Amino acid sequence: MDPPKEDSPRLRTIETTGKRNGAFRTDVGVRDFEFVIDEPEKLGGTDRAPTPMEYVTGALGGCFNVTIEMVAGEQNFRLDDIAVKCVGVVDHRGLFGTADVSPHFQSVAVDIDISSPEPEARRAALETVCLARCPVYNLIKDSGAAIAVNWRYR
Repeated sequence: MDPPKEDSPRLRTIETTGKRNGAFRTDVGVRDFEFVIDEPEKLGGTDRAPTPMEYVTGALGGCFNVTIEMVAGEQNFRLDDIAVKCVGVVDHRGLFGTADVSPHFQSVAVDIDISSPEPEARRAALETVCLARCPVYNLIKDSGAAIAVNWRYR
């Protein structure tokens, strides 16, 4: 049985702060957490933290993990383990302004490995709902970047 649809929006504001801390480094705060964004040395950074786009691919994997676990719970779909690998391709000419190409991902590939005893007949429903509800997946998809998701079960 599907849960009842809510008529009123349930909006949540997400706020971060960022402060420059040296060349190409940003110290970021969100809620009670802090993290660092940096660039590789060849781009002028110190290579002491992931780049913004690396955080986006990590966020995509984390978002799929959360969404899969949430939807599986709603569907009484047994999960033993989940592993997600995300690979994004960017054309740096967009960032550097040397060509008229988008600076965001050109394409993204996601490999999702799920360990579950559930039969094949139940898997498509899980996948469909997860793709519809994963916020970071939909953010990337809506950007126009090609995004392919490969589901594997064991």
